[in-house]
Amino acid sequence: MEIIRDALAQGRRTLNEYEAKRFLASLGIPVCQETLAPSADDAVKAAERIGFPVVLKASGKNFFHKTDVDGVALNLAGVEAVKREGKRLLRIQGAEALIVQEMIKGDRELVCGLVRDAHYGPCVMFGLGGIMTEVFKDVVFRVAPITTSDAQEMIGEIQHKKLLEPFRGQAAVDRGELARILMTLSETGLKHSEIQSIDINPLKIRRDGKPVAVDALISLSTHKPAEPSPAPKQYGLDKFFAPDSVAVIGASGTPGKAGYTVVKNILANGYKGRIFLVNPKGGEILGLPVIPAIADLPEGIDLAIVMTPANTTVQVVRDCAAKGIRYFMLAAGGFSEVDESGESLQKQLANVIAETGVRAIGPNTSGHTSTPHNFTSGFFPLGKIPRGNISYIAQTGNFATHTMRYIATAENYGVARVIGLGNKIDIDETEALDYMGSDPETKAVFLYLESIKRPRQFIEIARRVSRIKPVFLLKGGSTREGSQAAVTHTAAMASDERITDGAIAQAGITRVHNYSHLIQVAKAIAMMPLPQGNRVSFLAPSGAMLVVLADICAQRWGLAVPELEEKTRRRLQEISPAYIRMRNPVDIWPSALTHGIEFSYREGIEALMNDRNIDAVVPILMLTDDVGVPPLDFIVELAQKYPQKPLYVTFSGEKKHMEMAKAFLEPRGVPTYPLIEEPFEVLSILNRCRMNMARPL
Repeated sequence: MEIIRDALAQGRRTLNEYEAKRFLASLGIPVCQETLAPSADDAVKAAERIGFPVVLKASGKNFFHKTDVDGVALNLAGVEAVKREGKRLLRIQGAEALIVQEMIKGDRELVCGLVRDAHYGPCVMFGLGGIMTEVFKDVVFRVAPITTSDAQEMIGEIQHKKLLEPFRGQAAVDRGELARILMTLSETGLKHSEIQSIDINPLKIRRDGKPVAVDALISLSTHKPAEPSPAPKQYGLDKFFAPDSVAVIGASGTPGKAGYTVVKNILANGYKGRIFLVNPKGGEILGLPVIPAIADLPEGIDLAIVMTPANTTVQVVRDCAAKGIRYFMLAAGGFSEVDESGESLQKQLANVIAETGVRAIGPNTSGHTSTPHNFTSGFFPLGKIPRGNISYIAQTGNFATHTMRYIATAENYGVARVIGLGNKIDIDETEALDYMGSDPETKAVFLYLESIKRPRQFIEIARRVSRIKPVFLLKGGSTREGSQAAVTHTAAMASDERITDGAIAQAGITRVHNYSHLIQVAKAIAMMPLPQGNRVSFLAPSGAMLVVLADICAQRWGLAVPELEEKTRRRLQEISPAYIRMRNPVDIWPSALTHGIEFSYREGIEALMNDRNIDAVVPILMLTDDVGVPPLDFIVELAQKYPQKPLYVTFSGEKKHMEMAKAFLEPRGVPTYPLIEEPFEVLSILNRCRMNMARPL
């Protein structure tokens, strides 16, 4: 555009308000009626043409922060006021002219804009505007390009969205026009790499609900954004998860050492491929012969598990590649996560990987697991890893080590694939998610990430995968620092956390915020289908539990506790004393006192499982020696009889009976939760996941 070219030719890096709004108008973004006047007398003539009242603003090529120097005069109702304020504004240092602007009638002010993030590229912003922008910081971001549904989602995501409804006699905000403005900003960011940021603040809402740009600022840059690095595709990931032969470089005969434990884990999991151990001492480890040198290995082994120290890794990769090995799990730490010398070593390693064309997980990783192939490269004492349909991608060693040990010993679900990314020298979260998205063994994917290596590609892949499988993310290591020092509110509001939040939502990923959710939610998905909606019913032995949980469902978790179908209500009433009126949630204890615990819970649960108004059922079992502990077979039978509807169990009473119930129910496919809030929180997360999977294109 000519306005931008002229500014850059003059060495300027910012368009002032008048220039910025001319540019926005050329894009079809509505701007307020205004004109530029060189003097106070010319401002009077302009005001008479526009119609009183008007706004006067000081303007100049390098005049940007008007409010800081009292450079704005509002609601000027006549000639004398315009002349007086015009003269005052022109005396401000840097003022070269006056903007004469219509006084927009309307009480609501929004903000929208564009910022070019160093990692994500152009990102669109929307939120509460005017002087409240930096006070409340109620803004949301999405990564360009955005769709119509992305734009509408942004509009409905701000905390003060009630301001968009009819307000003090003013019409509801035209959300369609807002969405069009946001999409125009998205297209502009993709088309004009010289634009660093755009700030429309305020975007004022007329009384008829139409938005109009009242103030704007655009910052420019001559710096060309870096092209995203393409994903390495010479070899896929299949041989990581289904290797026919494995070499352990640095195998150890000393129990307790990592090089010993990894061999023990491979054997414990029943790996059926060929195993080659390498150690200069030779001999035998756990009944397997040891080869003294890499040079003595046969040609064409699929995968090398490298357990040697960091300072040997570069040469080990080079030597193994010379023997035809194409896949590597690099365990050693001591690279870029440590110091400058480690960073230099990691660069050498990256160069070798690029030169040889091999694929690598790590370095600084605790391994990976593929239970369908009876294989793990983990070197934490694990034993047999239970097979299941949940896969993990983790930028931490936890999921291949002590968290996996916990899942194997304390929970009753298994995993399909687990990959510890480590320093992500080659394989990253984007490629791993792409693989698991098409993996028939993986029902759902859970990620723990502290950084995203290729953000734009990650969004693209996640957007596809999250439509066909549940994808969850716990994000650690977020920062709240602005991406750069900037003159626009949009850039000032942009932070790693806010932009990442927007990108995750845009990708259809369901974000979780507790480490335990990576296990609690996984267990629910492993054993039960996703709920088809947010309508829940629960049976409890306590009126207080019913009241508290119903409140929390509505206020905190976005779950509905709806009216039951009449046939359901009648059945519940039939099994209950006449003095209690049955409804949802269900006070089951009067029935249990009359007919017994097993009969009442069985009949009550079955009635709810049959109810078309209910999407999930949660019985709260009271289990004690004194009251009695019924056989729990009926719960398993009901879960199997109604496989389309989730059934979660939680407890009150004695801990030993809770543990007994868990040990009985979970291996038979019914998830249990020791604390009564937990299944409802899980349902809330799964309901968000369901909506994410159904999001429009």
